Amino acid sequence: MSRLERPQYLPSRRQIVEECAEIRRLWTASEHRRRSVGHGVPVTSDVWMPPQILTSQCLARVRKIVADAV
Repeated sequence: MSRLERPQYLPSRRQIVEECAEIRRLWTASEHRRRSVGHGVPVTSDVWMPPQILTSQCLARVRKIVADAV
């Protein structure tokens, strides 16, 4: 696997966004109120995007953990 490839078992960012949107779509009105406390009135056009993980830093950390364990 090259450094720029995403492992096949992980969902893409787009898949995560779509699943989160589907979950939010199923919320009741009371859930929307409860989850938006302190955030003002949520705008329906806002799309949540998952954080981006720098794969190279993640892999470097995992390699260090494995090396320390051996």
